[in-house]
Amino acid sequence: MKKRQAARSTDGGGALLVPGYQQFGGRQAEAGALRNVLAHSGIVAAHTGEPFTEALLFGIGGGIGLGYFVYESGDFTSLFVATRITTTENAQTGFPLTICQRLGLVATMQTASTAPAAEKKLKQALAEGYPVIVWVDPRILPYYGPPGTYHTLVVYGFDEGKKEIYIADRYDGALTLTPEELTAARKGEGAIKFRALVIAPPATKRVDVKKAVQEGLGDFCAQMREGFGPANFKSNFGLKALEKWADLLTEPKDKRGWSRLFPRGPRLFQALTTAYDQIENRGSGGSAFRELYADFLVEAGEILKQPKLNAVADQFRDSARLWSALSAALLPDSIPPFKETKQLATKKRTLFEKKGAAARDETQAINARLAEIKSQVEKAFPMSEAEVQDLLADLRQRALAIHAVEEKAAEALQALVR
Repeated sequence: MKKRQAARSTDGGGALLVPGYQQFGGRQAEAGALRNVLAHSGIVAAHTGEPFTEALLFGIGGGIGLGYFVYESGDFTSLFVATRITTTENAQTGFPLTICQRLGLVATMQTASTAPAAEKKLKQALAEGYPVIVWVDPRILPYYGPPGTYHTLVVYGFDEGKKEIYIADRYDGALTLTPEELTAARKGEGAIKFRALVIAPPATKRVDVKKAVQEGLGDFCAQMREGFGPANFKSNFGLKALEKWADLLTEPKDKRGWSRLFPRGPRLFQALTTAYDQIENRGSGGSAFRELYADFLVEAGEILKQPKLNAVADQFRDSARLWSALSAALLPDSIPPFKETKQLATKKRTLFEKKGAAARDETQAINARLAEIKSQVEKAFPMSEAEVQDLLADLRQRALAIHAVEEKAAEALQALVR
């Protein structure tokens, strides 16, 4: 990897700052972080001569997906609804690395077993002038972190004297963390400990994307139709996962059905809130990233000279509207505490996107109000058993409607990429 000298502060504090770094924000954490690093490095798409769009990178990685599963441990039960394609996630692989490999970029995955070793590698990369993509547990961040299992941000500076680390996240501006805050987030339960990605600018900075786009489209089609993982687990992903979720919403005899796992009361409220948050607030725009994927398909159509991909993009925009309607129905407006909960959950995200760390006090106030609502719902659940069954039946029909649209879209896409 060719070394580039990082700028150092002149105050004697030993600050390491990547020269000229000015790339911030993002619609989806991983694709956004990668877009920011590539744009800073001057790497452009050959077909436009412009920096990569976030949508294009997202689609090259495989784009959207669907996963459904429930984790149980004793009295604890948690729901997980995946909204991007599921990839193998361990110390040496991950969604951004897949994108880099498909683009032919030289990307080095950093790993470490201890916090001091991880910090040393981070400083080395910064000293050579490279911004670093790091994986963190978003729940551990001192500002709003989206409800995603894998979250990335960009580190572009480290000032030991001030005890500040300069980062770029989904907010369109600079943020800082203390070294202790970053370390805590990097070793959180929801992240691969101390995993980071460093990308070396290629010899030619105009990168051809045609093959990468085809591979991303192929991955999406394969996972939606075939699932992911071992045979006994495949039905938890792709189109079959939507059918599974729909069936379990109203199946009273299955031990995995919602009437057993999430009976009327606090556990049901938590499941509904979790599903809403994961669909709407993992990134800007909500709708399970379907709008972002539609944007990719439009760009893919231009790259592959396949104008019919525009029609498939429209199908996914239809799907996006159905996802939004489903998420709204999870917490009905007719029930005041449910309506307020979903409004506050999304307000936390939008406040962060607009204000960054300056939204911290408002976010804390929202969290306090959400805790109050949760307590109220636990004491007096605002739905009868009959109303709960009607809600679950409605959600089932909405999930099946999404399945019907996305099944047709996946079939149309498969026919175009053969």
